[in-house]
Amino acid sequence: MTHLDPAAAGFSMPLGASLYGPPPFEFRDAEQVSVCFTAAADPLRALVPPGLEIADSPAQCEVRICNYRWSAFGPFRESYLLIKVRDQSGSLFWYLPLIFTDSEAPLAAGRELWGYQKKLALMNWEWGSSGPGVPPNELLSFTVERPRGSRIMTVTFAPERQADPAERSGYPVVSYRYLPPSESGRLPAADELISVHYSKTLQKSADGSPSLWAGRGSVSIGVRSDLDPWYLLTEIDVTGAYWQISDFALPAGVVLRDYLQDPAQ
Repeated sequence: MTHLDPAAAGFSMPLGASLYGPPPFEFRDAEQVSVCFTAAADPLRALVPPGLEIADSPAQCEVRICNYRWSAFGPFRESYLLIKVRDQSGSLFWYLPLIFTDSEAPLAAGRELWGYQKKLALMNWEWGSSGPGVPPNELLSFTVERPRGSRIMTVTFAPERQADPAERSGYPVVSYRYLPPSESGRLPAADELISVHYSKTLQKSADGSPSLWAGRGSVSIGVRSDLDPWYLLTEIDVTGAYWQISDFALPAGVVLRDYLQDPAQ
């Protein structure tokens, strides 16, 4: 009798019919808007795990909305929150505590590989109009609903000027990967901080200029839901907004801290 050979049965669950392959995961023509802002730090501390602390007060944050037109997972959309944090050595990171997607494969890969706390949501990305029959305007409108009809967030962006890539500097993204125990009384299957660092290559227009524009942006938080605590973003003060189209590859992560070996103090 032939049995399943886990070593040869594929990269991810379900073994023998993997939902996704190994990293790096390629992305092409990735359209993204980043709205930069400050927010009250105290409410956001409830989202930050031990070993990290919010780097500034008020907290430096970004909300990013993404229209991934081609990727190793197929086309999909995402929206997520980044908070500027530092670890115990003083190194700076973007911490990613909240993220939505609208596709099964990136949901599973994000949660399983990096601990990205993804949930499925209904997202609408629309340039120039807020709905059928509404006259065109200058805005990109992006909405997140979970479930349908329950508006979690609205993001808008209006381009104003060509931006210099030097205006955009970033940090490695760190996430908290926690896999609960499979049996009562056992330790978690994983409990760790993971860092992912990669660069994006901006596409270029016909005149050679980078596909990067600055403009006016907004972030509006909708319903208060303890299941999706975006309402912890308060006292939002927008400091900048950018639109871009880029290509990149999402690599495997690096474990910064294993709480099973180095328990939180």
